[in-house]
Amino acid sequence: MTEHLEAQPLSDLRVVDLTHGIAGPYCTKLLADFGADVIKVERPGSGDYARAEGPFPQDVPHPEKSGLFLHLNTNKRSVTLDLKSQQAVEVVKELVKSADVLVENFRPGVTANLGLDYDTLSKINPDLIMTSISNFGQTGPYRDYLASELTLFGMGGRMHASGFPERYPLMLGGKHVQYQAGNNAAMATMFALHGRNYQGMGGQFVDISIFETQMASINGRMVGLLQYQYNGEIGQRLGGVRIGYPAGIYPCADGYVNVTAGAMFWPRTVALLGMPELDGSKFAPPMGQLDLDAKQEFEETIWLPWTLSRTKLEVVADCQKFEIPSAGINNIDDVVDHLPQLQERGYFVEIDHPEAGKFRYTGRPIVTDGRWWQIRRPAPLLGQHNDEVAAEVEKSRASASPAPAAAPSERKAKLPLEGIRIADMTVVLAGPYSTMFLGDMGAEVIRVESVNVKPIGSRGPARATKEEEAKRAISTYPDRDPGPRPWNRSANFNAHNRSKYSMTADLHTPEGKDIMRRLIEISDLFMENNAMGSMERLGLTYDVVSQWNPRIIMISTTGFGRTGPWAGYRGFGMQFEAAYGHASVMGYPDMDAEGVPAAVPSDASTGVTMAIAALMALRHREKTGRGMYIDISLGENFLPHLGELVMDYTINGRVASTLGNRDYKLVQGAYRCAGNDEWIAITIGKIEEWQTLCRLMGRDELAGDERFVDMEKLRANHDDVDRAISAWTVDKDPIQLFHLLQKESITAGPIMHEIHAFADPHVKEREFFQEVTAPELGTHLNPTTTFKLSKVPFPKLKPPVRLGEDNDYVYREVLKISEEEYDKLKALGQIGMDYAPHVT
Repeated sequence: MTEHLEAQPLSDLRVVDLTHGIAGPYCTKLLADFGADVIKVERPGSGDYARAEGPFPQDVPHPEKSGLFLHLNTNKRSVTLDLKSQQAVEVVKELVKSADVLVENFRPGVTANLGLDYDTLSKINPDLIMTSISNFGQTGPYRDYLASELTLFGMGGRMHASGFPERYPLMLGGKHVQYQAGNNAAMATMFALHGRNYQGMGGQFVDISIFETQMASINGRMVGLLQYQYNGEIGQRLGGVRIGYPAGIYPCADGYVNVTAGAMFWPRTVALLGMPELDGSKFAPPMGQLDLDAKQEFEETIWLPWTLSRTKLEVVADCQKFEIPSAGINNIDDVVDHLPQLQERGYFVEIDHPEAGKFRYTGRPIVTDGRWWQIRRPAPLLGQHNDEVAAEVEKSRASASPAPAAAPSERKAKLPLEGIRIADMTVVLAGPYSTMFLGDMGAEVIRVESVNVKPIGSRGPARATKEEEAKRAISTYPDRDPGPRPWNRSANFNAHNRSKYSMTADLHTPEGKDIMRRLIEISDLFMENNAMGSMERLGLTYDVVSQWNPRIIMISTTGFGRTGPWAGYRGFGMQFEAAYGHASVMGYPDMDAEGVPAAVPSDASTGVTMAIAALMALRHREKTGRGMYIDISLGENFLPHLGELVMDYTINGRVASTLGNRDYKLVQGAYRCAGNDEWIAITIGKIEEWQTLCRLMGRDELAGDERFVDMEKLRANHDDVDRAISAWTVDKDPIQLFHLLQKESITAGPIMHEIHAFADPHVKEREFFQEVTAPELGTHLNPTTTFKLSKVPFPKLKPPVRLGEDNDYVYREVLKISEEEYDKLKALGQIGMDYAPHVT
């Protein structure tokens, strides 16, 4: 049971877990699965409410057989304590004395009422990291407001721009918002631990607002907020996934595929189709506004006949031969039973639970040689470890010395990662999002770029004009003006490339390779998320870089991982999510897969996981003195966010489908309000809330209507409920309605577009935006981050990094090269701030 335990990076951590539901337990699951001893404190009799959520075998409720609970609580020990009892509170305090971390997700103020707040516990253990997860954070006017998956995404995420313009805005599939909050909580906890262990910061308090984990998500939200600051444009619902053409979700012989074959991939599409005559024809995608007639004719006469004559596997295999990003739209059963990539990588794990039985579960989010991630025990029975933990508490009491006084600060650094250097070759979204967090926390992140090569998906086009931008439906440049250096002005890049340095070197040349070697030799981490083969072609595999620096930690992230038959497949987050089931559970219920909106929550989750992996690897290196290689698959990392849907299939054989904005247990939806495309999200969880809503609507007769007398009937007559609510909200202001409903204890939230976000009083009070003045950009409000650390005020942001702007600093001060060599590299075109004329 404990074989290889010491190899796990968190095996010396003890965590007291006061969480329930999804967000908190997912945070502590991540810590437990990588070795931490997590003691889960549950309410006697009922335990964590996830035990009552299901899915259950044959749909028969049982507190020990909930698929959701089983998924979220592997490797934990369970004790039952009634925290309303002072005796139970004293037991928790005793556990805290030897704990490294305490995680809780009660409503704000509850821990203070129990005598378990950070001020109290830090006096017992000054080195304690206490992480609190709540809907809107521990401060601000909304701190006590109710929330649901729907309302949190509606307020915090970019839901207003998700879906079709003539229909209601759409949420994501599954419970990603809550899982991502847990993911962020684990990352922030690890930052605090690193500051305590290696920077002398002591313990501290971590405040996680689930709302802010979406506001600062790279799943479109950060880019949209910055884009609004740049040009005043509000995100719009533009329909299904379409980026030029042919790009999006298309039918094929046995289902659907997600393909990005347009825009910069058009030459590859021409080669794929074997139709050179398409180049220069009326079908060649224009730089500006799409020619919709040409698009429709091309898709109907050329593209769709091609896809419909092939299966999903055939379309993808043919596209991948030409390096065209693509993936099939797979259902959950396909994912669990039929994907050769997951089967060859041994992703799913079979766990035998003493009550629930043996089922397959989602597997590891991070792959290493040392079996970092392990299932040491299944989810615990309620109170299973009462005697075991009680004995530990008694032993602790028997040997207890007086409680330590709060130690004077020995803080040596302002930020947890000061002194850590990262060689950064990340691209597009997930990788740069990760290094953004690490840079925010003090790491010296040095982006290695080239003036001779511009990776696809990074920095936008090297050549663009204001006239071209005027024709586009969407522009990411300030005032729609690309300026002389458009690569420095795009919101798509700037949203997640703050807190970094940029140097230029052409790694295709011997001189550039030598510079990279020197940087690796003095770095702690080398992080990249390029397509398979990229590092091999540059001679930057782990076998090579570890010879240059045995202590280097190399993290490589790809869509499907570094091994397996799909390892070389190209794609973006939306393709990898589609392959692993997400596209099959989101969208409008009355539409086929072509109605799935554009979303990349997998990029957000993977960026956070890369940061967690970096922090665990640094911890591992402190113990062993050795560097290591880490393989992260974006798809495998995201799949646990669909955990309860996977469990429902492995337990009951039931395949999830899209519910739109609905839920299996709740009554909820997005309802139009007064104004231009204004909406409010409302969630009803109890029949009493429906009755209150009927009173507010002036429709008391509906409360007694036979169709609506309990939650089961409400769900059965959901369409009628929606019509009644819509008729009431249609002339109401969404912000005023939000506060009215919250005052009456009804979960609601405005679907916040960018104007709402920048005007919101809660956002302002929590100082979510920071004014940043940047060369070539001017002054704008920028989003900050997804967490707050009590001893680390968020640093003044280093502006989005311009191409090569830190060449002098990196070459002269970091690499310490001679002036003669510096001049030579400049003359060779290695060093600069402008792309070479041939780069487009």
